[in-house]
Amino acid sequence: MLLEIYCEKFHQKRVIFHKGLNVVLGTEIGDNSIGKSTFLLIVDFVLGGDTYSSSNDIIQNVGQHDIFFTFSGDGENYYFARNNIEKNIVWKCNKDYGKITRLDIADYRNWLNSYYKLDLPSLNFRDAVGRYIRVYGKENCNEKRPLSYVNGEKPKKAKYALLKLFNFYSIIEDVAKQAALSSDRLKAYKKAQALAYIDKIGKREYERNVKEISKLESELSCLSDNLEKGLLDCDAVISEKALNIKSDLSKARRMRSNIVSKLKSISDNYSYEFSLSKESIEELKRFFPDANIDEIAKIENFHNQISQVFKEELQELHRQLTLELSDINHLIEQYEAELKDLIQNPNLSKNILRKHAELLKEIDRLKCLNERFIQLEQLKENKVSDEKRLREIEIEQFTIMANQINAAMEQINDSIYSGKANAPLISFEKDSYNFFTPNDTGTGRSYKGLIVFDLAVASLTKLPLIVHDSIVLKQIADDALERILSLYMACGKQVIISLDKQTSYSNDATNMLINNKILELGPNGNELFGKSWG
Repeated sequence: MLLEIYCEKFHQKRVIFHKGLNVVLGTEIGDNSIGKSTFLLIVDFVLGGDTYSSSNDIIQNVGQHDIFFTFSGDGENYYFARNNIEKNIVWKCNKDYGKITRLDIADYRNWLNSYYKLDLPSLNFRDAVGRYIRVYGKENCNEKRPLSYVNGEKPKKAKYALLKLFNFYSIIEDVAKQAALSSDRLKAYKKAQALAYIDKIGKREYERNVKEISKLESELSCLSDNLEKGLLDCDAVISEKALNIKSDLSKARRMRSNIVSKLKSISDNYSYEFSLSKESIEELKRFFPDANIDEIAKIENFHNQISQVFKEELQELHRQLTLELSDINHLIEQYEAELKDLIQNPNLSKNILRKHAELLKEIDRLKCLNERFIQLEQLKENKVSDEKRLREIEIEQFTIMANQINAAMEQINDSIYSGKANAPLISFEKDSYNFFTPNDTGTGRSYKGLIVFDLAVASLTKLPLIVHDSIVLKQIADDALERILSLYMACGKQVIISLDKQTSYSNDATNMLINNKILELGPNGNELFGKSWG
């Protein structure tokens, strides 16, 4: 619990707290500007709040100062200091408030969370406790909006903070994450379509594509029926590959024909013989009596010599072409084997294969487009389904929590009014909530509802303390206030309140206020800081 607050600037420098009810008393005539609310803001300040450090009046009239404070628990005291100007720093101190270790405010709030053993999933200390420190200036004293932390906070955020305080949020957290993920995926998909990264089609185009796919598949089936069975199972990739092999095979066969032609020419040239027979000479003399037969014989001999050289070259060329023919035959066999593996009929024409590939490609393209439409519809369905499931779980958890709170408020309200007044009720809508007292709109009863609500929440959760300023309490009728003070004392939590005009209540109420007093303030030097600037 909070044990002590100390400040050199205070008129009463040291304020000691105790378990149960702690009262900051004002004057009998209700003097203002004496520091009651300011001190409660300091309580909020030592509990990690920022409202006190944002007060221009304090900065102008008090200046920079340290607030020292102590928490006690498990037989050990913890000492700290926080400066109103250097608000984002908290110092760990020794028992004499000598500063030792500097903490960031976030780390200090985490320490508070651990110290008070809140440790609730997805809920920080200030979100849990700050809502129930109701002090003038903190904007959370609206008797009709008990969940609000500050003015303008969205009701949805406020009601989720309460759900987390009751530790009901963990039940729906995973579902909420999945719903958020489904929503994000749909947004991302639509964004990708808007940027043309993914094809976008509507329902009408989808239906047209379905008809066109059916038509193309029928055409593909007819084409396959006229061919050997193997083609029916060809997909677009296989058909395209077969077309490429057919093209390569044609080229290879042309190359083989060219080589065979060259080999035949070489064979013809190789078998040619240069020779001048006796019959040829006699025939030549008959037509050309003056011909020089010796010279012709010399030329014939030269031709024979040349023929030998050509034969050697033709032999080499023939050898090379024979090797090339062997290689090209091997390549043709390889192409034919590959083609046979792909389709059972290797003699299919290129036009048929090309038509087959084109049909498959178009069918795949249309199916891909339709798949985009199906994916979008599935994402929409997932989003709706996940949000519906989340809503159902939320309704269930908020209903359970509302029933618990309303039952506790009815019990507390009966303790205050002996069953003669209606208890406040809370109910939860999709993004908001309602809080009211049936058939009772009086100001005092409205603020009573706020107090009853806080006591109910404290009784049902790990909320460690309640702080109520006089603005919350002074509207309450005297007889009701006495019972509320008794409930404060018996609730098992540390309760810190401010109030004045203490002798105007019943004797029992007056005694409770005086006996639980931790600080009494008044005018003429008895103000919190020993002076008034109001």
